[in-house]
Amino acid sequence: MKMENFNLSTNSNTKRAKPGINMPTRILKTHDVIKIKEAELVDRLKSMSLEELEFHTLNIMKDMGAKSYPEMMTLIMTTIKEDQQEGYSQFETVQKTLQDTLPNKAFMSDIYARLAAMVMTIISRKYADLL
Repeated sequence: MKMENFNLSTNSNTKRAKPGINMPTRILKTHDVIKIKEAELVDRLKSMSLEELEFHTLNIMKDMGAKSYPEMMTLIMTTIKEDQQEGYSQFETVQKTLQDTLPNKAFMSDIYARLAAMVMTIISRKYADLL
């Protein structure tokens, strides 16, 4: 399974993780993704490019203490495969894996659900054939 290699270094102006690719103009800032109403978030996620979606996901994971985006995605997809055999939904599995794995715990109770929605969107677009 080949995962994209993302650079977790920070830019001195933004202090945010930067994917190792040129970013198109973003629809939202990562802060907006966290604060937007949940009903509007789903529509925005659908309209985002895969690159922008991964950019925001990477930034949120990094803020929550993730050391490696590829390792997190690999863990999530492995856990989905294992939990599906036990009858759990993919979304529940992703959300629980994020809660259990990310070291910096969230103050907003719905951040794990938002991040899980973002991860599920990435998986459905990019890695569906691996599941």
